[in-house]
Amino acid sequence: MKHSASFLKIVLFLVMMIPVNAYAAESAYDRVMKTGVLRCGYAAWDPGVMKDPVTGKMKGLFVDLMEEMARMSRIKIEWASEVDWGQIPEALRSGKVDAFCNGMAADGGRAKNLAYTVPMTYWSFGVVVRADDVRFQTKRPITVADLNKENYSTAYTEGDVLETIKQTELPLVKGVPLPLLGTPADNLMYVKTKKTDFVVFPVVIMQSYEKTNGKKDFRFLKMKDPLRVYGNVVAVDIHDTALKTFLDAALLELIQSSSYGRILAPYEKDYPGAFMRVKSNYNVAN
Repeated sequence: MKHSASFLKIVLFLVMMIPVNAYAAESAYDRVMKTGVLRCGYAAWDPGVMKDPVTGKMKGLFVDLMEEMARMSRIKIEWASEVDWGQIPEALRSGKVDAFCNGMAADGGRAKNLAYTVPMTYWSFGVVVRADDVRFQTKRPITVADLNKENYSTAYTEGDVLETIKQTELPLVKGVPLPLLGTPADNLMYVKTKKTDFVVFPVVIMQSYEKTNGKKDFRFLKMKDPLRVYGNVVAVDIHDTALKTFLDAALLELIQSSSYGRILAPYEKDYPGAFMRVKSNYNVAN
């Protein structure tokens, strides 16, 4: 018994000598501060975040905004991994990426597992149908009640904001999950080929499609107000409040700088009305 007690005292002494932070897993914030690199996850969409298939170079509005935020904050961005919308929480929790830098919509459903930064811009969502679909031709604006019917269907990527909208605004509509890494183009093809009846889309997605394919295939339904308006945010793990605090401050600095308008201007010209600027929280006296 004496030997056992002595052994126990030695073990306790050694445990007490181990630094407290040795027990804690390294957070995303710790990694960013140590390396000076923010490893961004992304899901490709035009014109927000795109990867050149030949050069591998990243481009797009939110690539430009994140890169400028990093320059001003004296860190670097590494576009580390493409992440499926439904796998964002796990990619952050596992440390595969430090943040999801896509300019994603800040919806409440995903906020159970994600912490959002301040919005970089805002965007509105409307309802897209086939151009020749006469079922939605009315003299008055379309309402949610007109759409929320059991004989209609709409597709979404699991874990995406479109799933949230379907569940909360359109619970009677049949939901059709897209395959993993499904893209906006896939969703439009489902509507075009009559696999689904409509899709809820940001204005910018349709503008991007029409630049390449024209306006013959689809049309936005006329609604009194946008179905939804969301902020475009960066997401981090729900527990990584230190990284969120840093990114909030860095993004606010960017938004209140001259760089913000300079970066947005060409996208506002090419995609009118698609991206709404964050309103400045100050007034300049005349």
